[in-house]
Amino acid sequence: MKEVLQQVKEELEKAYDHPQAHDLDHCIQQLQTALEHNGDKGTMIEDLIRSLTQAKNSMGALENAGDISSAAAFGQAYNALDQAIESYIN
Repeated sequence: MKEVLQQVKEELEKAYDHPQAHDLDHCIQQLQTALEHNGDKGTMIEDLIRSLTQAKNSMGALENAGDISSAAAFGQAYNALDQAIESYIN
């Protein structure tokens, strides 16, 4: 699971840097699959899915305007991923 989270985090970073070239749908699907197989951390994974969905929805604004709210959506998703990865390390 930790590896999946790290891959999603890398893809999120790429999507932030180049929103037109990356799609977060694949990452969201990976997390939905993980949710089905890793019920012990289900709430955390649901929160990650929600955060990534918000980041995905803000990609247009990020690409066109680069406003604070779109950057904040990515920041929240990034922080959530960091916390999730940390939970698998400890």
